[in-house]
Amino acid sequence: MPAALPDGNGPFDTPLPMPPSRTEQVYAAIVDDICTGRLTPGTPLRQEQLAERFHVSRQPVQQALLLLRNQGLLREFGRRGLEVAPLDRVFVSHLYELRALMDGHAARLAAARRPEGWLEQISNIVNTGQRAFAERAFSHMITADVDFHRCVVAASGNPLFAESAGVMWRNVQRVMGEVLLKGGSPAWVWEDHAAILAAIRDGDGDGAEALARRHAEHGKQLILDGMPDAGG
Repeated sequence: MPAALPDGNGPFDTPLPMPPSRTEQVYAAIVDDICTGRLTPGTPLRQEQLAERFHVSRQPVQQALLLLRNQGLLREFGRRGLEVAPLDRVFVSHLYELRALMDGHAARLAAARRPEGWLEQISNIVNTGQRAFAERAFSHMITADVDFHRCVVAASGNPLFAESAGVMWRNVQRVMGEVLLKGGSPAWVWEDHAAILAAIRDGDGDGAEALARRHAEHGKQLILDGMPDAGG
């Protein structure tokens, strides 16, 4: 007799992951356009045009735009219109204050755990970033930078960290893209990453946290100095 199918209440029942909804797909596409500079600050977003572009109805577009507005990537203008929000110095400062807290604590937790296979993964990311820096491939450098910090957060062992950091890193990636693609990136960025990795590898939680916080502070100043209104 064949085994009975799970009834949904057993310990081994594993629901299949749901595919991304149309709203999530539209949201991800717009975020990618903003982070890569294809949608620049002040660009208006029209529901009808986006629905036609993505071959969807207006409802998922509307839901995606509202979510982006609530996350600060879009802002209202005119009568019921939305546009890509410009970078704001106060917003950047707040963003990097949050980043310093999250990155620092994640580095401390990662130093305590150091999960198996993780060291090789993050070492490959550092090598990729250093190679991108040497080749002046800034878009690849930004991707590797974000991957490095996300990898540290993942090693913290706290799944809520990774979930909470999602919106923050989308904004960080956008800020880095708009500023660093214009002015380049200094060598100390990857020197900092290597130092953070060394502290985590050695199990030095205090050192890893201090280095990660200092790195975020340096990053904030780099971004602010590179913004157009830096002298204002």
